[in-house]
Amino acid sequence: MRQSFKSVFLTVFATYLIAIPAFAATSSPILIKAEDVMFQPAPGFPKGAEIVLLRGDLGQPVPYTMRLKLPDGYVIPSHWHSTDEEVTVLSGTLNVGQGDKVDKSQSTALNPGGFQLVPAKAHHYVWSTGETVIQLHGMGPRTTVFVNPAEWTALIQKSNS
Repeated sequence: MRQSFKSVFLTVFATYLIAIPAFAATSSPILIKAEDVMFQPAPGFPKGAEIVLLRGDLGQPVPYTMRLKLPDGYVIPSHWHSTDEEVTVLSGTLNVGQGDKVDKSQSTALNPGGFQLVPAKAHHYVWSTGETVIQLHGMGPRTTVFVNPAEWTALIQKSNS
């Protein structure tokens, strides 16, 4: 089940990102005005999360930069990535924790300007206080594996009902 869920999530996510205007590796500067950043519903996520890929290709071994917008109280349960993930809070509050289960009492609140480096394969979770926008950087290919895939699936199903 875990591999199947991971494969479906990655396929949906990668397919969606192909449709987003993104910038390939280039020797020219990339300039994007704030008003030109267009968030879209994040595929494979419970309703409410929005995403925009600013550069790269999450399925390829190239650097990527993306932004994720989360509504107040949005929870992303324990998961890990195959490569390091750099997270900068742009607005709102991102509460971050480590471990296999969400424990809000053991999380740390990061406000605008806050930064977190999550090493590859580190089990971590996040939740938002207020609408929160984060910027993520890393090296592809980017994978997300949920520690308890059924928990993530239940959140998606609940958001669709």
